[in-house]
Amino acid sequence: MSALAPFLEPDAAWHPSMPQDMPVVEGPPWLSDSASMEREIAHRNMLLAGSEEISDDLHFFIDELADQLIDLPETASLRVDPYLLMAAQRALLGSLRALNIEDGSLAREQIRIRLEQLRQVYRDLAEGEAVYEDRSAKQVAAWLVDVLDVPQTRLADLLGVSPRTFQRWISEKDAVAPEGEDARRIRVVARIANHLRHVLTGPGVVQWLERPNRELQGARPLDALEDPTAAAQLMTLAASARSHSAA
Repeated sequence: MSALAPFLEPDAAWHPSMPQDMPVVEGPPWLSDSASMEREIAHRNMLLAGSEEISDDLHFFIDELADQLIDLPETASLRVDPYLLMAAQRALLGSLRALNIEDGSLAREQIRIRLEQLRQVYRDLAEGEAVYEDRSAKQVAAWLVDVLDVPQTRLADLLGVSPRTFQRWISEKDAVAPEGEDARRIRVVARIANHLRHVLTGPGVVQWLERPNRELQGARPLDALEDPTAAAQLMTLAASARSHSAA
């Protein structure tokens, strides 16, 4: 499994032009998921903190990640979380530049900073895994309740269902689950929330969806949810809001 595989969301439902056979770059088997990558990077950074030089092994580690980023298929941009991919690119480019710094102490300092930035990328990926396709729509609905922290009636209205239906969706004792268009809508909202929760409160995420957006010609993101082809644009808007806040 590639170290960049966590950037590739496994479903293709939200974007009608996305190829069903999206290629994934294979890599070292120990780079299997975002949580293990976060631990690996943290461990390597800790070792660097106690070392007086940059080991060949760390040099290879950074080069290998950079090579995988370069080899990422162009079509993968349809699935990649744009904010996190950009953050990973910056961290890796900074690491590569630091490897060429002649002052060893300064080089180690810069690499430690960049490794921490990269660790945070994989931390965010791990935190956001609840919205990926290997989780059921029922689990994603429950995740929205926890993350957005707004009344369930408001979430039900956001998703276009009755409060009773939404309560059944999130109940572990009820087998009723979102299907079809309901499931698609939940996943799009969850991906939007996964971006915006880093810069807005839960109620703020809901307000972002409910307010007119000039990038949508004054329409509300909530209204655009009705159009399956608009999901990619909504994701880009949410990622952009997050990126501008972090700048």
